Amino acid sequence: MEGISKKEIEKQDEVINFHQVFEDRLRIKKIARDEFGFDLDDSNGTTNSPLFAIFNKYYKQEYDELNEKAKQFKKTDFKDDGGAKIELLKQKSYYEKSLVENITQIDYEKIFSDNPDLKEVLDIKNSITALKDFRMKRTFEILNPKIGLKIKERNEKILEGIQTEIKGNENKLENEDQILVRQSEFLENKQSLSESGHICIVPSAAKDLEAIGDRMLTGKPVFLHGPTGTGKTSLARYAATHFTGKDAEMVYCSPQTKESNVWGKTGLKETENKNVVTVEIYGPLTRAIVEGKTVIFDEFTTLQKEQMSFIKGIFSNKVGDSVSIPGNGSVIMQPGFQMIFTANLKSEKNPERQDLPPEVAREFEQNNIKINYIQKEEAYDVMITRMLNKDGSLDMSFYDLNTTLPNLARVMSEIQESYTNSTDKEVARKAGALDASGKVHSLKKFVMTQGSIEAILSSWNIEKKMKRTDKSFAEFLDERFKTALTFEEYSKEDRILAAKILASRGFLLTLTPKELNLPDDVFAFNTIKAMRGADAIEELKAESGNIKHLNFKDVAELDPFNKRALLMRKQAEDLFGNEVMSGDQFLVDLNKRFNKTFGKKSSVEVIATTYQNESISLDIEQKLQEFISFYQKTNIDLPPDFEDNIKEI
Repeated sequence: MEGISKKEIEKQDEVINFHQVFEDRLRIKKIARDEFGFDLDDSNGTTNSPLFAIFNKYYKQEYDELNEKAKQFKKTDFKDDGGAKIELLKQKSYYEKSLVENITQIDYEKIFSDNPDLKEVLDIKNSITALKDFRMKRTFEILNPKIGLKIKERNEKILEGIQTEIKGNENKLENEDQILVRQSEFLENKQSLSESGHICIVPSAAKDLEAIGDRMLTGKPVFLHGPTGTGKTSLARYAATHFTGKDAEMVYCSPQTKESNVWGKTGLKETENKNVVTVEIYGPLTRAIVEGKTVIFDEFTTLQKEQMSFIKGIFSNKVGDSVSIPGNGSVIMQPGFQMIFTANLKSEKNPERQDLPPEVAREFEQNNIKINYIQKEEAYDVMITRMLNKDGSLDMSFYDLNTTLPNLARVMSEIQESYTNSTDKEVARKAGALDASGKVHSLKKFVMTQGSIEAILSSWNIEKKMKRTDKSFAEFLDERFKTALTFEEYSKEDRILAAKILASRGFLLTLTPKELNLPDDVFAFNTIKAMRGADAIEELKAESGNIKHLNFKDVAELDPFNKRALLMRKQAEDLFGNEVMSGDQFLVDLNKRFNKTFGKKSSVEVIATTYQNESISLDIEQKLQEFISFYQKTNIDLPPDFEDNIKEI
């Protein structure tokens, strides 16, 4: 909302936004015209629509109120027409900003009101992001041959200071309340989802994004490859916009893609004088060269090899070079031009793909990035993000939050591992995918991705809003899995194996093999059969249907994968080192309990050396207090004199 001060914004909150009034009035007029066949500007208008009663019930009062508000806007309240226009422009800016906030589905005002300290943490994270983006842009400037030497020297000095600023902010973040940090992560996830629609910048995606940015700095083509559904194209588009500020040009490759689809062609155009002239119609690659943008070749390995080699000719050009356009003259390559390629490599899963010609593969040798599926912990975070209310709260049962969703993340990961032939043998054994010889069966075509989960959760949100279901979330999931498992595009072998993997994590409990069009003995495997007792279904429905309203802090405290506990262990080991001391029986017992909890040697007993040291710091005391709080939360049986011993320390 550039150009509007904070005081003016506060003033806008107290008065009628006439721009919004006019927009809302137009919206209702359009509904009346398109849906009911009625022109609200025609006082004599009539309609035969059977839905007109609905208009009168749900829209007419709002429309009448908007008309009354509109009457309050009078040009005579301003010195001249210019004053009225300026005020409306300000109100338009304010209205458009409110629309953006509505699209992001985040009510920052409510969230910060409930969690005042969260704003500071989010500001730190935003500062880190902004500094990294600024660093990237300045680096691009240094590499731009059209930028002068003085600017380059200035940027080099700036880069030296930026890294220090980033490190300082990262240190601040480490010392902040980790619940607040967790809340800020959800807000960042929700923001990135709203901007991209599909991609959530979780840690692994952020790492891939940074790797893409680093390679874009070289000006060389970037090649993203990996299994289907890992988000290669979404990440490429996000990277292009994020690092260059310009949307990418897209080439959607297929065996039928021609040179003209990539480079462009000449055409005919009629002038104002009715003369016909020849004009150049640029394709996406040529537009990217001329406008200094990124061009993305999606599904590159579906191209015929001759086409791949032909495109390879552009790789050796640099900014300022004249590039020949087939049958269309030549253009000058502008700063900012970049090529990103996405593809599934030819394999058992993708036999129809083309191998990269040797001369093309060499170009990608140092600039290829494998994009993998995100980790199950990250998948859980994305699921939670998709289900958050605008104020960060969440309406769901504790069972679904601590069991159903984590198991959904796990089963998605296991299905992906089966699809990529990397299934753990123990997982395969539990799912009945391990034969007598020890061979692990794998999925050939069926795979569950973030796109699958997005479709499921979007449908669930719609069902809730439309109030079309009284089923629990767990029952709803089973119905969605049924839709996938009865899709005959997948082989029977794939559907059977996928059903077993899902059932091994407690899914499909409310469905029978017959309903899934699968053999009667599909769930007869011991580890699965044991989970499908007679009372299990009713228990599942009751627990999944017991909806609770969690505030944003409650949501941030969810930790089904014990990430915070693992973080505390690392902090403890960093703090106390790895020495071993057996002189203090209390510390020996404490260390045993610590090891039992985490399954790893950790020298908590070194506290003895720490507290005997005269230079004990406040930070150590604070860490010890954190240990007290931690052990209380773990519900571990503590020694009777636990807190007294800590206080003595």
